[in-house]
Amino acid sequence: MDREMEEIVDEYIVRFGSAELRAALTNRLNNSASVLTIVANGGVHPLRDDLLRGEIFVASQGSLDFSSRETAEKGIREALVGVAKMLKAKRWKTVYLVPFGPTVLSLGIKMLVYRILSQETVDVLHIGEGVHVDIQLDTRQISLEAQANPT
Repeated sequence: MDREMEEIVDEYIVRFGSAELRAALTNRLNNSASVLTIVANGGVHPLRDDLLRGEIFVASQGSLDFSSRETAEKGIREALVGVAKMLKAKRWKTVYLVPFGPTVLSLGIKMLVYRILSQETVDVLHIGEGVHVDIQLDTRQISLEAQANPT
């Protein structure tokens, strides 16, 4: 590493800390053209950089208008149309879903990913104290298990 690069790295660490540098570099290294992270609703909850993999798409921002059923449906529909356009823009190998915000929005996103791409999302679950884990469920396999073992 040349002297100029060392100075830039040192300055970054002084300003933001080594953990932040590590997260930024890790995210960049993991940034694959076929990986998409969809944040259902951004701007409300803090989101660490290491949870953002590949290309990032924020379906909605801030508080949605839930003053009536009609306005709620309109806001959710607008967000889902944006998601559908993003899903159709490229061939995505992996789609991560960060389910912040209204549950119905996250469920709609999950359904769109399945309908458009015929694949499950990898869901980012907050399990407490700032810890997040990836949940990857094969609902087809679950359905087959239920069929094989009826109650």
